Amino acid sequence: MLEKPNLPDEVIIELLGSNYGLKIGALEFLPIGNDQHAYAYRVHADSGDCFLKLRKGGTRQAALVAPHELRRMGINQVVAPLLTVSGDLRVAGDQYDLILYPYIEGKSAWGMPLSLAQARQWGEIMRRIHSATLGRAITDAVSREVFGVKWLSALSKVEAIIAGSDYRGEVAAAMAQVWRDQEAEIELCRQRYIDLGAKLAAQPPQFLLCHADIHSANIIIEAGDSIRIVDWDEAVIAPKERDLMFFVLDGHDDDFTEAFFDGYGDDDINWLAMAYYKYDWVIQEFSDYGERIFLATELGEKDLLASLREFKRLFTAGDVIDRAHQAFAILQTVSAESSADIG
Repeated sequence: MLEKPNLPDEVIIELLGSNYGLKIGALEFLPIGNDQHAYAYRVHADSGDCFLKLRKGGTRQAALVAPHELRRMGINQVVAPLLTVSGDLRVAGDQYDLILYPYIEGKSAWGMPLSLAQARQWGEIMRRIHSATLGRAITDAVSREVFGVKWLSALSKVEAIIAGSDYRGEVAAAMAQVWRDQEAEIELCRQRYIDLGAKLAAQPPQFLLCHADIHSANIIIEAGDSIRIVDWDEAVIAPKERDLMFFVLDGHDDDFTEAFFDGYGDDDINWLAMAYYKYDWVIQEFSDYGERIFLATELGEKDLLASLREFKRLFTAGDVIDRAHQAFAILQTVSAESSADIG
């Protein structure tokens, strides 16, 4: 988030010192990220800098266990949580969890033009992740995908607030107006999400471990152009298209996509799953930005305005709704060709 949480630095420093055995010189808030429940800090400690994620409302075990297990398997490009002195993957607080990571010296890949060699490297890493053995630690911690239902409750809650005009403030009023203006588009996306989810549940592809949020903001480019993968908050056991949706119809040029799949080694796409996940992402965005503006109690004006701006952007040409419709059109073409071949 862009603004600091309601937790004094002195309290954070004391918790880090007692739970990780660190002697901390300074704590630096980082106004980064798009998760309304997470806050980032750079921790300057005598033993070296660390990256701290402060998470409000609890932490999914999947976000901790998945990278820990992948790292244990030797996939060193995955950035995993550091252990506390008692061997835990987090510090559970009353309001916030503290999760400490190694600090990676590098730059976020967000907005950077990645080379074809980096695209290929990215594909190789994703193949290793998708080929990982799903041992007991992972299957106990990471949930399996359930199609077509995850975001519907949150979406209905937001729509009830808008319908009843049960909101205050200029940002909320502006959000409600945009939502009403886009009502037909929102309903189309919801219905396709439900319909495609039902079809996918009836004929699910192979399930494997997915990062589920593997866009360039969660990639760190180190010196030497090597890639590190961070932020496993959305980890899920699901079809590979849950991750591959970030490399197909996602704004990359053809050369980048080809290089990625050269590294990945498998370009066979299930277009039913691909179209579904494109709409899944859209519905998630509707729900998330709606909850931030109408239901969140701790977000400041800066974060609320940023949420409104990002919500409006969803409906622009080339953004996530447009990409979902493109995937749906390809699915229809593939389905028609398949029916013709059978006939």
